Amino acid sequence: MFKLVKHEIRDSLKNPASLILIFLPILMSKMIMVVMNQAEDVNFLLLSTWVLFAQVMVGIMLTGPNLIEERENRTMDALLLTPLRFTDIVAAKGIAILVFSLISQIFVLLLNHKLSWDLLPSLLIMFIGGILFVEIGLIVGLKMNSSKNGTAVSSVLMVTLFLVTTLYQATPEWSYKLFVFIPSIEVVESLNSVLTGGNLLVAEGVMLLVWVAGLTLWVKKIGKDF
Repeated sequence: MFKLVKHEIRDSLKNPASLILIFLPILMSKMIMVVMNQAEDVNFLLLSTWVLFAQVMVGIMLTGPNLIEERENRTMDALLLTPLRFTDIVAAKGIAILVFSLISQIFVLLLNHKLSWDLLPSLLIMFIGGILFVEIGLIVGLKMNSSKNGTAVSSVLMVTLFLVTTLYQATPEWSYKLFVFIPSIEVVESLNSVLTGGNLLVAEGVMLLVWVAGLTLWVKKIGKDF
C-alpha cells in the first residue's frame, strides 16, 4: 500500500490540474487577506475560512473526479486483481490526497499568520478536517457513474460547504444551532477559536470525529458492494 501511496503522489505532481488545485487556495488566501488587512471593518472572511477552502478544494475536487477517471480507465479494476484489498486501494489514494491537503492548508496558515507554538492545536483540526473532506471526495468518486457527473457534484459540494461558512455569520445568533451540524462550520469555528487564542471547542471537535467515523463506515459499505 505504501508503494501505491508513493505512486499516487508522483502521478498527482505530474498533473498540472492537480497542482493548480493544491496551490490555488494558497494564492487566493494571500491575495484576499492582503486586501482585507488594508480595508476597514472587513471581517466576514476569516483565515480559518481560507484554511477550510484549501480542505474542500483539495479534498473534494482532487479526490472525486480523479477517482472516477481511474474507474473509467479500469485502473481500479486492475488494482483489485492484485493482493491489495479495496480498503487498501482507497486508503492509499486518500492518504496521497490528504498529504496535498495538509500542504495546502499549512501554507495558507503560515502565509497569513505568524509562526508560533499556539498553532499546534490548529494542526489537529486541519488533519481531521482534511480526512473528512477527502472521504467526501472518495464517496463522490465511488458513487458517481461518469466524470461529468462527478465533477458537477464535487463542484456543488465544494462551493456549498465553503459559502455556507461565510453566510451563516450574517444570520441571527440563535440559528447557529441549526448550522452547527454542518462539517465545514465545525471546522471554521474550531480553527477560529484556536487562532484567536482560545481553546479547542469540545462539541465541534466531537461532531467532526462523528462525521469522520460516519463517512468511514459509508466508504467501507460502498466497498462491500463494489
